[in-house]
Amino acid sequence: QAELPDGVVNIVTGPGSTGMSILTDPRIGKVAFTGSTSVGITIAQGIAGQGKALTLELGGKAANIVFDDAALDQAVEGVINGIFFNQGEVCCAGSRLLVQESIADEFIARLRDRMGTLRVGDPMDKNTDIGAINSRAQLRRIATLVESGVREGAELYQPACALPAKGFYFRPSVFSGVTMSHRIAREEIFGPVLSVLTFRTVDEAIEKANN
Repeated sequence: QAELPDGVVNIVTGPGSTGMSILTDPRIGKVAFTGSTSVGITIAQGIAGQGKALTLELGGKAANIVFDDAALDQAVEGVINGIFFNQGEVCCAGSRLLVQESIADEFIARLRDRMGTLRVGDPMDKNTDIGAINSRAQLRRIATLVESGVREGAELYQPACALPAKGFYFRPSVFSGVTMSHRIAREEIFGPVLSVLTFRTVDEAIEKANN
């Protein structure tokens, strides 16, 4: 429909072996990959020594930083969009929130109120805010990491909302009282789970964001 010339865009589907066959073909000069760290390592190893250009955009723990002079309601919307868009299954999801200590309690309260309005359900329904997790395995991983946050002493909040009986769904979740040592602050969850850390100074916020 875009009327691109033949051969400009080609799509080949298949398992990892299919992708590797394409990547290692001598006619390929540049490889760009967005996905998991483990697959990124496999790709880098697979094309090593072939002189191909390579760009890897792998998993992360992107941080939103909210200072005490922020417009709080607007900041809440930014945080909500950053972590709950596409159920948090986004490589650049804002899965960590760094909020200045002096406004942390108020901001978290507003964030929880806003989470209570999110609709979980059929991803094909335009009124849905949070749809289904992409697989049973990923749902288990999200649940495991959330359990680790509770076990390590962070405070979990999930709004009361009914989940569809069929499909892989997880409630929007926010942890407060998170420290840098918590697993939920260090590992990519790839789900609708937000970890909140506090800071006092700009330098502390930068250090935590970059850690």
